Amino acid sequence: MDEKLRGFGKKTNTPNGKKKLNTQKGAIYFNQAIKQHRNGKLEKAKILYLKSISNGFESELLYLNLGVIYKNESEFKEAMKCQRKALHINPFSSDAYTNLSSLEITKNDFESAVEYADKAIDLNPKCPTAHLNKGRCLIELGNLEDALAATLKSLEINPNNPSVHMNLGVIYEELGEIDLALSSALKSLELKPENPEALNNIRGFIDQLPLKRTNAEHVTRVYELLLTRTDISHKKLTGIFLQAFLPVIHNASKSNPIVFEGNVDLGILAADWRFLKSLTLMIPPSPEAEKFLTRLRKELLSLAIKEGNIPAQLKGLTEALAAQCFLNEYVYCTSIEEEESVEKLIKQAAQNQEGTDKFLAIIGCYKAIYKIGLSRNLINNYPTPDDISQEMIITQFKEPRVEDEIKDYLINPFGTTDRISRHVQEMYEENPYPRFKYSDFTIKGLAKPICESIKKEMTKHNQCFRKELSSPNSIPRVLIAGCGTGNQLINATRYKNAEITAIDLSSASLAYAARKSKEYGIKNVTFKKMDLLEAAEIDEMFEVIECSGVLHHMKQPADGLSALVQKLKPGGYIKLGLYSEVARKVILNARELIQTLGFKSNANSIREFRERVINGDFKELLDLPQFSSDFYSLSECRDLCFHVQEHLYTAETLQDLLSSQQLVFCGFMIPDKIKMLYLEHFPEDIEMTSLNNWYKFEKEHPSTFGGMYQFWAQKSS
Repeated sequence: MDEKLRGFGKKTNTPNGKKKLNTQKGAIYFNQAIKQHRNGKLEKAKILYLKSISNGFESELLYLNLGVIYKNESEFKEAMKCQRKALHINPFSSDAYTNLSSLEITKNDFESAVEYADKAIDLNPKCPTAHLNKGRCLIELGNLEDALAATLKSLEINPNNPSVHMNLGVIYEELGEIDLALSSALKSLELKPENPEALNNIRGFIDQLPLKRTNAEHVTRVYELLLTRTDISHKKLTGIFLQAFLPVIHNASKSNPIVFEGNVDLGILAADWRFLKSLTLMIPPSPEAEKFLTRLRKELLSLAIKEGNIPAQLKGLTEALAAQCFLNEYVYCTSIEEEESVEKLIKQAAQNQEGTDKFLAIIGCYKAIYKIGLSRNLINNYPTPDDISQEMIITQFKEPRVEDEIKDYLINPFGTTDRISRHVQEMYEENPYPRFKYSDFTIKGLAKPICESIKKEMTKHNQCFRKELSSPNSIPRVLIAGCGTGNQLINATRYKNAEITAIDLSSASLAYAARKSKEYGIKNVTFKKMDLLEAAEIDEMFEVIECSGVLHHMKQPADGLSALVQKLKPGGYIKLGLYSEVARKVILNARELIQTLGFKSNANSIREFRERVINGDFKELLDLPQFSSDFYSLSECRDLCFHVQEHLYTAETLQDLLSSQQLVFCGFMIPDKIKMLYLEHFPEDIEMTSLNNWYKFEKEHPSTFGGMYQFWAQKSS
């Protein structure tokens, strides 16, 4: 018998009311689940929802809510099942269609997401989330006009949704309406102050913002906000810095001397926290700003010698200037008289705490504090009542000591046998390259599958991606070859679930990178000190390799590329950065002049060369200070003009290099303005992947690749 027997061997039927009783019990569980859900106790709510179902209770709201919980847990299949159950109970549920739209977005199936959103809108035209989802998908599908209409409709229904304003910012940025993009992003932050997506959007276009009367209030707000952030490369703010402060610097420079009580403009700069903070975070790429800071440093030193201290109202400015000089690696020229004065102050500072407190800041404007031989106690007891003074001690003393400790653990088991590689290694050991304070960092919740980043950066359409690069739950392996001080690997936090191997020749650069990674809490990186030519010794194979600004400094770049491609899986992608021969004419002139005049690749020689360039001594190099911001720091200027090895490419020779390794060119990483201009010249090349066309284009527009050729290529499957 298949029925349960109870009692004294008698067959007993289930009471008619039992199902009803269970359903009632299920309803009780459901009501309890709703309360837990409203209180944010999702795990308890989930258990109660499931108990409710097991007791025979079902409702549209139950499955809608349970589906949302599964989505939050990344259980997307279960979430889909729940929303479909809700639709089974109520085929006219606009909420279920809206939720299905959201789930399709997580799968990057934007066309299906739009279909579900449209069904939700048909059932409920006033559903703001459905319009928002539709707008978001249309952004991804490139239909900006309809995306804007859908997002504005969502805004009309719910004007206080921070996500709507954030998406509007994305659309306006894509449309080139940067002021509107900024206004929308700021409104999103006003509604949700710690909105990482809105901050991420601002980070993407901040370097395109001009400072105008019409947007001054908004630009000032965002500038002040970003100065306090550690998840952005503040180099992007230098344009705003110069627009805001260069007029004041210009006026302050008219006084001779600069430092005297009547210089109102100097007082304005010394009292402005934004100016002081900026000096600790970024290097102003301006000859006028550099001349002013060089004069100011010299006068502050003279004042310290003559008066025996720095005036209290200029103490913060001196500390900020010390941080700036350390950041640019003491690139300003120094006279013999100044060097002698600094040595005197170092001796006085070493005598007691009073001397240290008086002179440490001005000493730090000329020499790195960790190198001057003062006792640790004197430096640790230096008063640091504010951010600027703390920054000086952290940057010039504490951080370099951490890097020195890290270097002891960096061993290259393979050695460096290539002669050029050894020269390059020696060059980068002198200073970590490039030095930076903060970088573009993506929090875990905003990281996306690598394929999304690659798609955005390439111009080739309908590319195939290995499962490791497209699946939300996969763990792709990434090699950053020539990682330097870690800027690239911090940027790689945008890659979801990636396991990163970072290699470099330089202990100094690797130690800097390791310290920065620890500061950002990055735990998915393995550092290896090794020559790129020894990449074959790495055990793993990689789905993605990044190598920017490295191959062109090798004796045989093709050999380096070959070593990397051997470690790239079939169908994998490699991101390369190589110098353009056409764009670097002024650099070629500089290198020739450096060789002719006998300038050496040492600090004093680089300083002298730069000073003469800024003073206009070389007519053929008048454009050099504007060519690249690299001119404004010591190691970057060395890399720009004094490197021991440099190969240059054209679009045509790039094709030869890629073909030799069976790599398929996937398009340059360039601004939209250049893409539009290119398509005006070559409308038939929709994917913009004809390197022959790019060769012709670059001849007409030689500044196109002033930084480097930056592009993705794919290894044949």
